Amino acid sequence: MVERRDRRTPTLRGRQLGIDLKRLRIEAGLTADQAADALGCSQGKISRIELAQTGVSKGDLFLMLDLYGLADAAIKERYWRLAREARGRGWWENYREVITGGLSTYIAFEAEASELRTWSWGTINGLLQTDDYARATFTGEPAGRNRSTDEVDKLVEARMARQRRVDNRSLKLWAVLDESLLYRPIGGRDTLRAQLDFLLRPRNNIVIQVLTQQTVWHAGLNGAFSLMTFDDHPPVVFLESLTGDLSVEGERDVKGFTLAFDYLRAAAASVEESRELIAQARDMT
Repeated sequence: MVERRDRRTPTLRGRQLGIDLKRLRIEAGLTADQAADALGCSQGKISRIELAQTGVSKGDLFLMLDLYGLADAAIKERYWRLAREARGRGWWENYREVITGGLSTYIAFEAEASELRTWSWGTINGLLQTDDYARATFTGEPAGRNRSTDEVDKLVEARMARQRRVDNRSLKLWAVLDESLLYRPIGGRDTLRAQLDFLLRPRNNIVIQVLTQQTVWHAGLNGAFSLMTFDDHPPVVFLESLTGDLSVEGERDVKGFTLAFDYLRAAAASVEESRELIAQARDMT
Protein backbone atom coordinates (compact mmCIF):
# COMPACT_ATOMS: atom_id res chain seq x y z
CA MET A 1 0.00 0.00 0.00
CA VAL A 2 1.38 3.40 -1.00
CA GLU A 3 1.26 6.03 1.77
CA ARG A 4 -0.67 9.20 0.92
CA ARG A 5 -1.43 12.02 3.36
CA ASP A 6 -4.60 13.41 1.75
CA ARG A 7 -6.59 14.22 4.87
CA ARG A 8 -10.14 15.27 4.14
CA THR A 9 -13.45 15.98 5.78
CA PRO A 10 -15.16 12.70 6.72
CA THR A 11 -18.32 12.29 4.64
CA LEU A 12 -21.30 10.09 5.40
CA ARG A 13 -20.29 7.47 2.81
CA GLY A 14 -16.67 7.63 3.87
CA ARG A 15 -17.69 7.10 7.49
CA GLN A 16 -19.85 4.12 6.49
CA LEU A 17 -16.98 2.60 4.51
CA GLY A 18 -14.64 3.10 7.44
CA ILE A 19 -17.07 1.53 9.88
CA ASP A 20 -17.50 -1.51 7.62
CA LEU A 21 -13.75 -1.93 7.08
CA LYS A 22 -13.10 -1.75 10.82
CA ARG A 23 -15.86 -4.31 11.44
CA LEU A 24 -14.43 -6.66 8.81
CA ARG A 25 -10.93 -6.30 10.27
CA ILE A 26 -12.14 -7.07 13.79
CA GLU A 27 -14.21 -10.03 12.54
CA ALA A 28 -11.02 -11.33 10.85
CA GLY A 29 -9.31 -11.23 14.26
CA LEU A 30 -6.78 -8.56 13.28
CA THR A 31 -5.60 -5.46 15.09
CA ALA A 32 -4.83 -2.30 13.11
CA ASP A 33 -1.10 -2.99 13.63
CA GLN A 34 -1.43 -6.55 12.31
CA ALA A 35 -3.38 -5.37 9.28
CA ALA A 36 -0.78 -2.70 8.58
CA ASP A 37 2.08 -5.23 8.79
CA ALA A 38 0.31 -7.61 6.40
CA LEU A 39 -0.45 -4.82 3.92
CA GLY A 40 2.93 -3.11 4.14
CA CYS A 41 1.74 0.26 5.38
CA SER A 42 1.62 2.19 8.63
CA GLN A 43 -0.95 1.60 11.36
CA GLY A 44 -1.81 5.28 10.99
CA LYS A 45 -2.98 4.76 7.41
CA ILE A 46 -5.32 1.96 8.44
CA SER A 47 -6.74 4.19 11.17
CA ARG A 48 -7.16 7.18 8.84
CA ILE A 49 -9.07 5.05 6.32
CA GLU A 50 -11.30 3.64 9.06
CA LEU A 51 -11.94 7.16 10.38
CA ALA A 52 -12.68 8.43 6.85
CA GLN A 53 -9.87 10.96 7.14
CA THR A 54 -8.25 9.79 3.91
CA GLY A 55 -9.38 8.19 0.68
CA VAL A 56 -8.49 4.67 -0.41
CA SER A 57 -7.49 3.47 -3.88
CA LYS A 58 -9.18 0.51 -5.51
CA GLY A 59 -6.02 -1.58 -5.23
CA ASP A 60 -5.57 -0.83 -1.54
CA LEU A 61 -9.23 -1.42 -0.82
CA PHE A 62 -9.24 -4.83 -2.50
CA LEU A 63 -6.04 -5.78 -0.67
CA MET A 64 -7.73 -4.95 2.62
CA LEU A 65 -10.89 -6.87 1.72
CA ASP A 66 -8.83 -9.90 0.64
CA LEU A 67 -6.90 -9.80 3.92
CA TYR A 68 -10.19 -9.66 5.83
CA GLY A 69 -11.47 -12.74 4.01
CA LEU A 70 -14.04 -11.06 1.76
CA ALA A 71 -13.99 -12.89 -1.58
CA ASP A 72 -17.36 -11.96 -3.10
CA ALA A 73 -16.57 -9.85 -6.21
CA ALA A 74 -19.96 -8.12 -6.22
CA ILE A 75 -19.58 -6.99 -2.58
CA LYS A 76 -16.06 -5.78 -3.33
CA GLU A 77 -17.38 -3.65 -6.19
CA ARG A 78 -20.10 -2.27 -3.92
CA TYR A 79 -17.46 -1.16 -1.45
CA TRP A 80 -15.45 0.41 -4.28
CA ARG A 81 -18.52 2.38 -5.40
CA LEU A 82 -18.90 3.57 -1.82
CA ALA A 83 -15.22 4.59 -1.75
CA ARG A 84 -15.56 6.52 -5.02
CA GLU A 85 -18.65 8.35 -3.79
CA ALA A 86 -16.85 9.20 -0.54
CA ARG A 87 -14.05 10.87 -2.50
CA GLY A 88 -16.39 13.41 -4.13
CA ARG A 89 -15.91 17.06 -3.22
CA GLY A 90 -18.80 18.78 -1.48
CA TRP A 91 -19.64 22.45 -2.06
CA TRP A 92 -18.26 23.29 1.40
CA GLU A 93 -14.75 22.33 0.21
CA ASN A 94 -14.69 25.72 -1.54
CA TYR A 95 -14.66 27.32 1.92
CA ARG A 96 -11.90 25.25 3.48
CA GLU A 97 -9.99 28.34 4.63
CA VAL A 98 -12.86 29.27 6.98
CA ILE A 99 -14.74 25.97 7.46
CA THR A 100 -12.50 23.59 9.34
CA GLY A 101 -12.53 20.77 11.86
CA GLY A 102 -15.82 19.83 13.47
CA LEU A 103 -17.83 22.38 11.50
CA SER A 104 -16.64 20.88 8.21
CA THR A 105 -17.68 17.40 9.33
CA TYR A 106 -21.02 18.73 10.56
CA ILE A 107 -21.81 20.35 7.21
CA ALA A 108 -20.74 17.24 5.28
CA PHE A 109 -23.20 15.14 7.28
CA GLU A 110 -25.94 17.77 7.19
CA ALA A 111 -25.68 17.79 3.39
CA GLU A 112 -26.86 14.17 3.29
CA ALA A 113 -29.34 14.15 6.18
CA SER A 114 -33.03 13.66 5.49
CA GLU A 115 -34.16 15.23 8.77
CA LEU A 116 -32.59 17.46 11.40
CA ARG A 117 -33.91 17.85 14.93
CA THR A 118 -32.18 20.59 16.85
CA TRP A 119 -32.23 22.26 20.25
CA SER A 120 -30.83 25.81 20.41
CA TRP A 121 -30.28 28.11 23.34
CA GLY A 122 -27.16 30.17 22.50
CA THR A 123 -28.09 31.39 19.02
CA ILE A 124 -30.85 30.47 16.58
CA ASN A 125 -29.92 27.45 14.46
CA GLY A 126 -27.89 28.37 11.38
CA LEU A 127 -30.47 26.93 8.99
CA LEU A 128 -32.97 29.50 10.29
CA GLN A 129 -30.73 32.57 10.37
CA THR A 130 -30.97 35.67 8.22
CA ASP A 131 -27.87 37.04 6.53
CA ASP A 132 -27.53 39.89 9.04
CA TYR A 133 -28.10 37.68 12.08
CA ALA A 134 -25.51 35.20 10.81
CA ARG A 135 -23.03 38.02 10.23
CA ALA A 136 -23.57 39.24 13.78
CA THR A 137 -22.82 35.80 15.20
CA PHE A 138 -19.52 35.70 13.31
CA THR A 139 -18.43 39.21 14.27
CA GLY A 140 -19.43 39.05 17.93
CA GLU A 141 -16.90 38.78 20.71
CA PRO A 142 -14.58 37.06 21.31
CA ALA A 143 -14.12 35.05 18.08
CA GLY A 144 -15.01 37.90 15.74
CA ARG A 145 -12.13 40.00 17.03
CA ASN A 146 -9.66 38.01 14.90
CA ARG A 147 -11.76 37.56 11.76
CA SER A 148 -11.22 39.66 8.66
CA THR A 149 -14.11 41.05 6.64
CA ASP A 150 -13.36 38.54 3.89
CA GLU A 151 -13.49 35.63 6.35
CA VAL A 152 -16.81 36.80 7.73
CA ASP A 153 -18.24 37.24 4.22
CA LYS A 154 -17.26 33.66 3.33
CA LEU A 155 -18.69 32.24 6.56
CA VAL A 156 -22.00 34.02 5.96
CA GLU A 157 -22.06 32.88 2.33
CA ALA A 158 -21.48 29.28 3.41
CA ARG A 159 -24.23 29.49 6.03
CA MET A 160 -26.69 30.78 3.44
CA ALA A 161 -25.62 27.97 1.09
CA ARG A 162 -26.53 25.44 3.79
CA GLN A 163 -30.08 26.78 3.76
CA ARG A 164 -30.66 25.70 0.15
CA ARG A 165 -31.69 22.24 1.29
CA VAL A 166 -34.31 23.77 3.55
CA ASP A 167 -35.50 26.10 0.80
CA ASN A 168 -35.83 23.29 -1.77
CA ARG A 169 -37.51 21.08 0.87
CA SER A 170 -35.00 18.23 0.58
CA LEU A 171 -34.32 18.54 4.32
CA LYS A 172 -36.91 18.44 7.10
CA LEU A 173 -36.14 20.59 10.12
CA TRP A 174 -37.66 20.44 13.59
CA ALA A 175 -36.23 23.17 15.80
CA VAL A 176 -36.86 23.80 19.48
CA LEU A 177 -35.66 27.26 20.53
CA ASP A 178 -35.14 28.61 24.03
CA GLU A 179 -37.45 31.60 24.51
CA SER A 180 -34.50 33.79 25.54
CA LEU A 181 -33.31 33.74 21.90
CA LEU A 182 -36.40 35.74 20.92
CA TYR A 183 -35.22 38.64 23.06
CA ARG A 184 -31.44 38.43 22.70
CA PRO A 185 -30.58 41.38 20.39
CA ILE A 186 -27.74 39.76 18.47
CA GLY A 187 -26.78 42.30 15.84
CA GLY A 188 -29.09 44.93 17.30
CA ARG A 189 -32.85 45.40 17.50
CA ASP A 190 -33.43 45.78 13.73
CA THR A 191 -31.48 42.60 13.01
CA LEU A 192 -33.39 40.68 15.67
CA ARG A 193 -36.76 41.95 14.42
CA ALA A 194 -35.96 40.85 10.86
CA GLN A 195 -34.80 37.51 12.23
CA LEU A 196 -38.07 36.98 14.08
CA ASP A 197 -40.02 37.89 10.93
CA PHE A 198 -37.99 35.24 9.12
CA LEU A 199 -38.95 32.62 11.71
CA LEU A 200 -42.61 33.43 11.11
CA ARG A 201 -42.43 32.60 7.41
CA PRO A 202 -44.61 29.49 6.88
CA ARG A 203 -42.74 26.52 5.39
CA ASN A 204 -44.22 23.03 5.42
CA ASN A 205 -40.88 21.25 5.94
CA ILE A 206 -40.03 23.25 9.08
CA VAL A 207 -41.45 22.90 12.58
CA ILE A 208 -40.50 25.53 15.16
CA GLN A 209 -41.35 25.30 18.84
CA VAL A 210 -40.38 27.60 21.68
CA LEU A 211 -39.42 26.35 25.13
CA THR A 212 -40.65 29.04 27.50
CA GLN A 213 -38.46 30.53 30.18
CA GLN A 214 -40.89 29.26 32.81
CA THR A 215 -39.61 25.76 32.06
CA VAL A 216 -36.97 25.56 34.79
CA TRP A 217 -35.76 21.97 34.40
CA HIS A 218 -35.60 20.36 30.96
CA ALA A 219 -33.65 17.87 28.87
CA GLY A 220 -31.51 20.51 27.13
CA LEU A 221 -29.76 22.04 30.13
CA ASN A 222 -26.42 20.48 29.19
CA GLY A 223 -26.19 22.37 25.90
CA ALA A 224 -27.36 22.66 22.32
CA PHE A 225 -27.37 19.63 20.03
CA SER A 226 -28.50 18.49 16.61
CA LEU A 227 -29.83 15.03 15.82
CA MET A 228 -29.46 14.00 12.17
CA THR A 229 -31.28 11.10 10.54
CA PHE A 230 -30.49 9.62 7.14
CA ASP A 231 -32.17 7.37 4.60
CA ASP A 232 -29.45 4.70 4.65
CA HIS A 233 -27.22 5.40 7.66
CA PRO A 234 -27.69 5.27 11.44
CA PRO A 235 -28.56 8.59 13.16
CA VAL A 236 -25.76 10.89 14.33
CA VAL A 237 -25.78 13.56 17.05
CA PHE A 238 -23.62 16.67 17.01
CA LEU A 239 -22.97 18.58 20.23
CA GLU A 240 -22.03 22.26 20.24
CA SER A 241 -18.86 23.13 22.17
CA LEU A 242 -16.37 25.99 22.41
CA THR A 243 -13.91 24.08 20.23
CA GLY A 244 -16.39 23.00 17.54
CA ASP A 245 -19.11 20.46 16.91
CA LEU A 246 -18.50 17.01 18.39
CA SER A 247 -20.13 13.96 16.82
CA VAL A 248 -21.77 11.15 18.80
CA GLU A 249 -22.57 7.93 16.96
CA GLY A 250 -22.90 5.23 19.61
CA GLU A 251 -26.34 3.64 19.45
CA ARG A 252 -26.99 4.03 23.17
CA ASP A 253 -25.92 7.70 23.22
CA VAL A 254 -27.95 8.54 20.12
CA LYS A 255 -31.03 6.97 21.71
CA GLY A 256 -30.43 9.11 24.79
CA PHE A 257 -30.39 12.32 22.74
CA THR A 258 -33.42 11.18 20.75
CA LEU A 259 -35.30 10.77 24.02
CA ALA A 260 -34.01 14.15 25.23
CA PHE A 261 -35.36 15.85 22.10
CA ASP A 262 -38.71 14.13 22.55
CA TYR A 263 -38.87 15.52 26.10
CA LEU A 264 -37.94 19.00 24.84
CA ARG A 265 -40.62 19.15 22.16
CA ALA A 266 -43.18 17.76 24.60
CA ALA A 267 -42.29 20.46 27.15
CA ALA A 268 -42.22 23.26 24.55
CA ALA A 269 -45.19 25.38 23.49
CA SER A 270 -47.22 24.03 20.58
CA VAL A 271 -46.45 25.20 17.06
CA GLU A 272 -49.37 27.66 17.13
CA GLU A 273 -48.48 28.97 20.59
CA SER A 274 -44.84 29.25 19.52
CA ARG A 275 -45.80 31.45 16.56
CA GLU A 276 -47.67 33.71 18.94
CA LEU A 277 -44.64 33.92 21.24
CA ILE A 278 -42.37 34.80 18.30
CA ALA A 279 -44.82 37.42 17.00
CA GLN A 280 -45.14 38.89 20.48
CA ALA A 281 -41.35 39.15 20.80
CA ARG A 282 -41.13 40.77 17.37
CA ASP A 283 -43.72 43.39 18.32
CA MET A 284 -41.80 44.16 21.51
CA THR A 285 -38.47 44.55 19.73
